[in-house]
Amino acid sequence: MLAKDRKAWEKAQREKRIIDVAQEVFVTMGYERTTVPAIADAAGYNKRTIYLYFKDKEDVFLAVVLRCLKLFKDSFVKASRMVPENNIWLKEYAWAFFCFSEEYPEFMDLIMVYETRHFIYTEANKPDHHSERQAACQKISNDIRHMVTHTIEKALEQGAIVSDLTALQLMLILWGQIFGVIQILRIRKKNFEDAFELDRNTLFNHFVGMIQTALTK
Repeated sequence: MLAKDRKAWEKAQREKRIIDVAQEVFVTMGYERTTVPAIADAAGYNKRTIYLYFKDKEDVFLAVVLRCLKLFKDSFVKASRMVPENNIWLKEYAWAFFCFSEEYPEFMDLIMVYETRHFIYTEANKPDHHSERQAACQKISNDIRHMVTHTIEKALEQGAIVSDLTALQLMLILWGQIFGVIQILRIRKKNFEDAFELDRNTLFNHFVGMIQTALTK
């Protein structure tokens, strides 16, 4: 390995380590309590090293969220590949959302913080200075939204689902309903099956069936 290639490799590895450690710190301490010194201490670096790779705490956070969003999008892409070409129902996306939240609950929390702080809904809300990482996160978020919205548009056009709402409006309602059920399941995770006499997967399956029935009438 050439000297310049080795330096580039070492730099990439150091950046990856900072993101790995920062992810754990954000999950453990929460966004508000996390600081650059806390990330540096956990990584065994000084603050100056962190600032060689990241502008500030927000930049580190976006690097972590970018990783989370990539995994989130991958789950939707995999779900879309499971659907036959002539099948346009959205239950696979609902299950992708649910399974991701079950496997990566801490990532879901970080994505929600990102949505609150950074997601841009219209061009009018776009900041004057849009960092590279913020733009990358926004693109993946938009990709997921467009993927789901396009499927809803197709279903509406073919009469597979019926609604007076636009595809974008319906996507927002469905997203909120799914997220709400997921949050309830997370809050009541302890002793859930004993308390409600059914497992979490069965409950979510009934929920998806109810939504499907409502939209096809």
